[in-house]
Amino acid sequence: MRSALAAFAALVLAHAPAAAEAAEAAWTVVLHPADFVIGAALKDLRTRHAWAAEFDARTGAFEVALRKTAVAIPAPRCRMDHLILTIPFYYPENPKQAAVAERRAVYDALVALQGSRSRIITARVEAPEGLARTDRGRAELAACNLYFALPLSVNVSTQ
Repeated sequence: MRSALAAFAALVLAHAPAAAEAAEAAWTVVLHPADFVIGAALKDLRTRHAWAAEFDARTGAFEVALRKTAVAIPAPRCRMDHLILTIPFYYPENPKQAAVAERRAVYDALVALQGSRSRIITARVEAPEGLARTDRGRAELAACNLYFALPLSVNVSTQ
């Protein structure tokens, strides 16, 4: 089931027409160390989602458990305490892309930030059409899924 969902998400992200790009919901989030879980720490989360706890060096894929209370992104249908923040699959033929090395740098920065007390990360995230909807003029997630926006816009700074 998980591979079918991943394939669907990849299809949506890799082949979305220009009209769908305009329908994407996007946000800028500011993450403190307590706002997310990444890497080996994902194995300790007690959720129904099977987290990808490692960086995939072949595809550049990884997941982040983002605490719903840490961001102002409505997700009324998400029944977990965390949103699933994923980096879109790498397809070299897609012009809206990030190299595996860029993806690794973001992953490493997030892992390093988990142990920090004085740093924050600002990232641009989105939900493509079908994974977001508009309710009363406000964009919200249709499920628990959220993606890093491409091209990558992630900045590490001191509080």
